[in-house]
Amino acid sequence: MVEKAKALFARSSAKAMALVDDGAVVWSETKTPITQEALVFGFSIGKTVTGLAVGQAICAGKLALSSRLEDHVTELASTDLGRATVQDLLTMRSGTWEGNKDTSVWSPEQAQAIAMGRMNWLELLKTDKVSAAASSTFGGKRKPGEVFSYKSTDPIALGVALARATGTRYAEWVEQTVLLPAGIEGPAAIAQDRATGYGQGDGALRMRFDDWVRLAVWVRKSESQPGCLGDYVRDSMKPMTPTGKIGSMPDSYGYLTWVRGESSWAIGHGGQRIAWNRRNGRTLVTFSSVEDYMRDLNQLYAEWSSLPSLNIP
Repeated sequence: MVEKAKALFARSSAKAMALVDDGAVVWSETKTPITQEALVFGFSIGKTVTGLAVGQAICAGKLALSSRLEDHVTELASTDLGRATVQDLLTMRSGTWEGNKDTSVWSPEQAQAIAMGRMNWLELLKTDKVSAAASSTFGGKRKPGEVFSYKSTDPIALGVALARATGTRYAEWVEQTVLLPAGIEGPAAIAQDRATGYGQGDGALRMRFDDWVRLAVWVRKSESQPGCLGDYVRDSMKPMTPTGKIGSMPDSYGYLTWVRGESSWAIGHGGQRIAWNRRNGRTLVTFSSVEDYMRDLNQLYAEWSSLPSLNIP
């Protein structure tokens, strides 16, 4: 399997790849431009990180799956988005507008305003287009919890709710409850708006590749442990709602995590993938900038996750 992985890595656009057997790194390799010190952007893998941070807030008694967004973000009390529960947001079922073709719900002008500190994520969520329910297939407004719709709104809303519920900036909460428990050893960068420090909950994390691997191992370890966080991670990796098979994406969704069969996936735009086999803990991590090798990667992962246990101590 290592030789097959090396061959795929050499001929594909993958820039970093690792095979993990239930906590043991069997093989890992990077190539230009990724170096040992480079901070690698996870794109929408950051959504799964936000989901983990929400789980920690739930276990700390600061959030509940059943609480509504408006309970913590009172500025959204009069909006359709505000009526969505934490569980609705975790499963991409807020019922709001799907966004543009790339699932962004902000305009170029709004993106620039956020980058320059003239606008924050809450102000974006308060805009009519973002906070209003989408039209239902059968007429009327879509209700929270009804339909899966992959977009940036729901994880960004969770990022704001985390800050309000915990009294801690998004980046600090993620650092203290996810990254440090995962045992990362290098620096990390987490995007926040300049105006308020609300985090970009839909994907804003950069860190070294070996720390991404450590995060993947920690998630697997947490999933196998008893207690609140273990229960939450196990639930997050279950198929909560069908996705309607968006292109080649998995056919189900958990808590900001994709699900197909016995495997759960954190997926980022451009070829970022973390795949966990829930039965045996076999894990694959890969980063690139082009998604042109996903079919071969999926085949590699299928073979890797079907191998009998290696019994590595």
